[in-house]
Amino acid sequence: MSTMFAKNDFSKIAVIFLFFWLCMYSGLTLAESPKSLIREGLTFYDKGNYADALQSWKSASEVGSKEADFLLGFLYDGVLQNDKEALSFFTKAASSGHIQAQINVGLKYEKGEGTKIDKEKALYWYSQAAFNQHDIAQFRLASLLQEEFSNFKESHFWFSKSAQLGNPEAHLALATNFILGRGVDKNLTLAHVSCNLATLLSRDIGSISRSIQLRTELETKMSPYLIKRAEKLSRKCIEKKFKECMNYLEVDIGQ
Repeated sequence: MSTMFAKNDFSKIAVIFLFFWLCMYSGLTLAESPKSLIREGLTFYDKGNYADALQSWKSASEVGSKEADFLLGFLYDGVLQNDKEALSFFTKAASSGHIQAQINVGLKYEKGEGTKIDKEKALYWYSQAAFNQHDIAQFRLASLLQEEFSNFKESHFWFSKSAQLGNPEAHLALATNFILGRGVDKNLTLAHVSCNLATLLSRDIGSISRSIQLRTELETKMSPYLIKRAEKLSRKCIEKKFKECMNYLEVDIGQ
């Protein structure tokens, strides 16, 4: 009799163990499935099979994948050309913390694609990505603050943040601010430094040409001493690998 009970107990334990094992295994399968669906969708996309890519990514989206939401937004924004659906999926991904999606939502509201133009909402979404240390978001935020809200001081702050992350357009914007005294004190030396760094960092011919042209105009208003000082400060900034570069220079030049 005791042997029978022992066998029954062992059977119960085995069933319980099997139950938990199956739960764990199915949990792992579920956890991996969005990634496999995303990969599957990318394979379809590369082959030009957009309908199947759409289905794969929608399946991944349904189990909570923010990357799938972003890819759906990308698909609707590009190949499928549906701004409303693109905005919907970008917003879903952005709300889950997807940084590039936050930038894309900001652009949609700024340009009025798939929705009415709403600069306040654009500002909000750019801010979300900017606080996550994304240089393009910081640049877009700074540009919007300057052009639409005339908040020059905060705009200069975000241009500086973007420049510290190596954004050449942000350095060019800083140069203009230092020349005009917009959001910051006028300083031709720092404007020259910003032009130097914009030229160095840019990969765009048009941007490089603008930087060189602005620097050439600046040098007609600067003494040889100030030009030499600007070159020296530029080298210091490069040595620091742009980290806290403009903050450092503003302190250094004030001494």
